[in-house]
Amino acid sequence: MLQAASPLAGAGEGLLHLSGPSASIRQVLAAHFVRDCPHVLEIGGHERPITGYLTHRPLSVLSVDPKTAALEADELNGHPCRVRHVPRKFQEVEYDYAPRSYGLVLLGYSLKPYGSREPLGQLLFSLIDNAGVVVIDYAPELDRAASQVPSILERKTLSVHCNFELVLGDEEIADTPFARRRFYVLHPSN
Repeated sequence: MLQAASPLAGAGEGLLHLSGPSASIRQVLAAHFVRDCPHVLEIGGHERPITGYLTHRPLSVLSVDPKTAALEADELNGHPCRVRHVPRKFQEVEYDYAPRSYGLVLLGYSLKPYGSREPLGQLLFSLIDNAGVVVIDYAPELDRAASQVPSILERKTLSVHCNFELVLGDEEIADTPFARRRFYVLHPSN
């Protein structure tokens, strides 16, 4: 049985920006903003998926990232929940959520192309446009993220619910681009 607030042991080891004392702050914040969503879809959970930080009772949690450890479970926090951690690119997975039934979590946003397909395309924009809430966190000093996130924020289908800057005080990352983060919570604009 998976328990909230019990992230996978060893998650983020060897990755300074995912292993310091402040590493969990982003997941805790994201979990708060998707707490009313019956389904949680995370793209880019890496080795620290949001699953262990969720405290509500979602019907399903899907975390997709090539570096996540494969996992399937049928309960979360002692309650029925379809939990899947899928070690694949998000473009390789089929999604069948009803519009507005899920929260989309994009922590550490820095999506790469998949073959000839760019990360910002019809699939990602469809997932963004149909989500009940979108949570994005990224390091604005990283070129890939800084060049892609504005295209998401400019979507006419979304409005900014809140945004803030995070400065992670972990000594290991203090002088790296990973210490300063931008965090956005987006809601449907209609």
